[in-house]
Amino acid sequence: MNLTWAQVIAALSAGRALIQIANTPPAASEYLSGRFLPRVQMPDYDIDGGLMEVQTVMAGHVGMDSKYPQGSAIQLTNFNHKTAKLAQSVVLDEAPARNLQRLLLLATAGQAQGRSVNDFMGEAGLNLYTKGVVQSLDDSAEYLNMQALMRGKIDWTFNGRRLLVDYKVPAGNKISLTGTNKLSGTTSGFWKAISDAEKIVKGSVGIVCSQATLQVIIDNPVHRIQIVSDVYSPERNIRTVQIRRTQSLQSDGNGGFVIASTGDQAQSTTLIGYGREGQVIDPTTPGETIGVQMAPNNVIAVIGRNTTGQLVSLSGTPIPEQALGYYHVAPTVEGTWRGEPLGRWGRLFSPEGDPYQLVAEGTENGLPVIRNAKRLVIIESEA
Repeated sequence: MNLTWAQVIAALSAGRALIQIANTPPAASEYLSGRFLPRVQMPDYDIDGGLMEVQTVMAGHVGMDSKYPQGSAIQLTNFNHKTAKLAQSVVLDEAPARNLQRLLLLATAGQAQGRSVNDFMGEAGLNLYTKGVVQSLDDSAEYLNMQALMRGKIDWTFNGRRLLVDYKVPAGNKISLTGTNKLSGTTSGFWKAISDAEKIVKGSVGIVCSQATLQVIIDNPVHRIQIVSDVYSPERNIRTVQIRRTQSLQSDGNGGFVIASTGDQAQSTTLIGYGREGQVIDPTTPGETIGVQMAPNNVIAVIGRNTTGQLVSLSGTPIPEQALGYYHVAPTVEGTWRGEPLGRWGRLFSPEGDPYQLVAEGTENGLPVIRNAKRLVIIESEA
């Protein structure tokens, strides 16, 4: 059996198929951030981010011409002072290669239930590309987006490099719950914080927390929560719960109950618990990966609408108001050289002189952009 990857790579790459796969947004049913920071392909590397500050602090130098990092880890390197480059390169490892070889032998012997050698090789190549490269880029972009939305900043150190982004969320848009006012506390300030945040953003389009934090909120009897609806995404990464606060009742002395206080009004809201985890590079062990939550615990992000509008000053002059933001996808040098001027770039190839080995690689220049941090309120609670 003298098989190489050349024919399979040519078939999978036909009609720009690999480039189209790389630039297909991840499933909205399982990746949350695109609802609030949509991916936008831009023709340049410059980011106009309002009050956003971006700093790339180099703890160790990696040349722009250096090879992509090997293994199932993602390396972030700065392209210039305003954009970040995600790159991934994955080799078909020995264990899956041996399993593939076994399947190929069966196919060659006609014992694979009508499936051909090219069928098995094509599936292996496509899986290596979509899972090893494209999903890793999706997860890294999602992680950065969720840090922007739920922290108001990005502080990520990896492989001797540190990416710092400060989105300048106003101090008045940050709410802290401490002591007995924390989310699990006996005098929890949850409902007041949600009410205050809604006023600040002038009506939210999403209230997001981790699924663990969502459960803490639901379980605290002080919140007097009644669940109106509870829906999971197909893979249970996103849980959307509509809740209402019931009014406090007290005995009327005759076997019945009355509202305890006329000021104790019912409230309702919808919470989104995000449970997706991704594999990202371990900041303490370059080349290794760790599982991280996309949404940190004990944080609630109250997100305002992502549309532009106009404010009116006291003098009656319209004042443009910016949309919340987007995820900026810049071109790549690799893609531009190969006639792909926009978006991600990726490929499958066999190294020169080794036609029996398969490598998948891809890259993206991107960064979350928050233009109007006034439309974001971050509620942080003690654990």
